[in-house]
Amino acid sequence: MNKRLLPAALACVVLLAGGCGTPSARIKRNPDLFATFPPEIQANIRQGKVDIGYTRDMVYMALGDPDRRYLRKSATGEAEVWAFTDSYTTTERQQVEGPFHVRGTDGTTRTIRDTMWVDVQQRQVYERLRIEFINGIVDAIETSER
Repeated sequence: MNKRLLPAALACVVLLAGGCGTPSARIKRNPDLFATFPPEIQANIRQGKVDIGYTRDMVYMALGDPDRRYLRKSATGEAEVWAFTDSYTTTERQQVEGPFHVRGTDGTTRTIRDTMWVDVQQRQVYERLRIEFINGIVDAIETSER
């Protein structure tokens, strides 16, 4: 590894190990902002929950940075949408036909044409939560049933 990259890599490991992706880590980094929120909102933020009427800062403290951001335009105006994603893996058995190289007991290789079954894994990403802001305030929350 490049010696100049080592300190940066170690810093990243320390930050990740310290839970910078959790509400408590964001609260520790922004204690003055967190102190301005009402007690019931502070309790929700600690649990990673958001509700209608929350500000962008409140949502960030509870959930972190969104994975995707959209600008939604409609007849009633513009809205900013934050989307938070999750993923799952599917496995599908597929039949593969083709030439395969095989090694015999004597150490020689030969090519045979055959059919075999293989398990193919695919990572599926989906939006688990979408939060719509109008004028910087949560106006709608959409969750996935997955």
